[in-house]
Amino acid sequence: MRSDRINESSGNYGEVNQKIVNIDVATYSVLAADSGTIYTLNRAAGIAITLPAAEAGLVYEFHVGTTFTGTFSVTAASSADTYQGVVAIHDKDHLGTVKALNEGIDTDGWNFPAAADYILTMDADTDGRFIGGMIKFQCISESKWLLSGDTFGDGTATHIFS
Repeated sequence: MRSDRINESSGNYGEVNQKIVNIDVATYSVLAADSGTIYTLNRAAGIAITLPAAEAGLVYEFHVGTTFTGTFSVTAASSADTYQGVVAIHDKDHLGTVKALNEGIDTDGWNFPAAADYILTMDADTDGRFIGGMIKFQCISESKWLLSGDTFGDGTATHIFS
């Protein structure tokens, strides 16, 4: 549950409380009622997540809390609920460093889903399944999920959508 509180003395928005849910099971179905939740993914062997039916305004974030050795996937409720947006995959070897855009970082990449894609799958080290990644799913219509995020992989980035 999310609640915004206003700081009465300044009139500014104060702290925002978001529900945090740990997922450590093989399969998990996200509920529409849990919009605004951050899910931290902590089952290295793999997790298959299913989103609820697309409904404008729903928002979920997924944090990679442990490096996966198995597959991590997020599937829309229906093949008619498709993905748009971009997810970056950064080389995990750059964690803790600063890299300029012109340094020739050839293992970083950006993934863009095709028009009919509704599944995100990270089933290899090159796909961004290392600890620290974050992907946001925001539903912008009755059939479109807008994705954004940054993940960490190892090796040349590969395509993660189908």
